[in-house]
Amino acid sequence: MNAPFFKPVQDEMGWHVLFAFQVFHRPPEEWMKMKWGFNAGALLDEALDRYKLFIESQSINEVEFMMGVAQNNTLVLRGVYSPDTGVRMVLLGKSCAEGREQALENAHHFARQVSSTFPHDFILVPAKQENHDSLAGEELLDGKVRMAQIQRGIVPLPKGSRISWLTGLWRSAPRSNEQIWRALSAMPQPALFNILVKPVIMYPEEKSIWEDVRKEVSVHKEGAGSERATWLEACLSRRLSIWKKFFLAQVHVVTASGLENLIHAIGPSLTRDSSDLALPSYQARYSTTEESHWWGKSIRLLELVESSSRMDDLADTDEIFSIFRFPYRPETGLPGAKFEERPTEKIVPRADETGA
Repeated sequence: MNAPFFKPVQDEMGWHVLFAFQVFHRPPEEWMKMKWGFNAGALLDEALDRYKLFIESQSINEVEFMMGVAQNNTLVLRGVYSPDTGVRMVLLGKSCAEGREQALENAHHFARQVSSTFPHDFILVPAKQENHDSLAGEELLDGKVRMAQIQRGIVPLPKGSRISWLTGLWRSAPRSNEQIWRALSAMPQPALFNILVKPVIMYPEEKSIWEDVRKEVSVHKEGAGSERATWLEACLSRRLSIWKKFFLAQVHVVTASGLENLIHAIGPSLTRDSSDLALPSYQARYSTTEESHWWGKSIRLLELVESSSRMDDLADTDEIFSIFRFPYRPETGLPGAKFEERPTEKIVPRADETGA
């Protein structure tokens, strides 16, 4: 692996070591030749399966987590838009540990794993020390911008429940995210789109809460509100399915103006109904002037913005696979979306070829 630059940062919790890769679409003539099936539809199916395996590989083993031997890693998918150059696709990672050397070692292992298993439908170019911060769009986080977190919509629970609401689900169709990158490309000023995922386990206390809520919902299943109760029961059954793997996930949007329009394009793309389960759409949470500094610091450090409850950010593997995806670009391009292109490598002739 051509290793990226590793950026160590220390805070009161220990050491964080960050790295980044710029992501480019593989040239269409190369990508089309990679299909095992007979057409472009088969290629997309194959590509999505590769992506799902990559997401599944990020989940952590519960036994290792409880023993304290699981690595503390975070992945971030980021789109950084500039009117001059278009949208830059960036994949960032971070490993944490109490000591600097251990955090660095973990980050090297994590970056190698990401580089070797990320779907080969894309090309990863490691960030260097001189361009790491600019590649990640950190200058936008330092400016006078507005920030929002896009969340799954909520469904209130019966009065007296152990929690006040249940969130919907993240869900996106195979090509729904095209709308996100087209909306970013249409912005009149710089903008940043950020999805953070962190593999975790469901704590026993969280499982106990959901089990109690499911029992309460079952009692209210007959009579008024039965349709909502049926939905809640289906959602809770999914959460409590055996061997289910979980992540913490947050979606952030940053720009100086036009934030609401960008949210209206992104939110529906990530919370679409399925044929058998309607969803309560999305909601937006905006940072206050006082919070903007801390939100920017968290996004820069690949940390979760503080939530009212950890359970609000829990998402299963299928949800993460649904939203944590860079767009695929067909042979004719993606209308309305402008991406930064991979620079062509300059070949320097040897001295004997120049006659020197």
